[in-house]
Amino acid sequence: MDQLDLEIMRALRDDGRKRFLDIAGELGVSDATIHKRVKKLTDEGAIKGFEAVIDDSKLGYELTAFIEVGIQTGKAETVVEKLKKVDGVLEIHEIHGRCDILLKVRTKNLQDLRDKLVNQIRSIDEVTLTEAFPVLKIIKEQRSLETLPETIEPEE
Repeated sequence: MDQLDLEIMRALRDDGRKRFLDIAGELGVSDATIHKRVKKLTDEGAIKGFEAVIDDSKLGYELTAFIEVGIQTGKAETVVEKLKKVDGVLEIHEIHGRCDILLKVRTKNLQDLRDKLVNQIRSIDEVTLTEAFPVLKIIKEQRSLETLPETIEPEE
């Protein structure tokens, strides 16, 4: 990865729908160069994808919550595979502390959150504990770093 790659990622982060031809013009390279670089960055996983960001509240999913999940020792992979299938689970993080897994979920309301906890999460045999933290107000939510580094050391 080099400085040009960083500039391309910055341009796409700021506007994921920006045409490669426009990026090429801004960076002083050919659009073929941009196409090749974006493909390389995508193949290497530096760019994870391109997607529309949906406002879940417009679909009736008003409540965001974090759920701490305690599990039986040695059962993390089993539980994670089951949690991946629970609708509304946005993120699954393995953590160190009082609990083993932290979930970020989006539900329609408190009753929907309760139903998800009781009927889908706590019903997993290996789950020993849950504690939910409904979010009162989302102040900041983003998917990647807001500020990319100004320069990057070239790979050797």
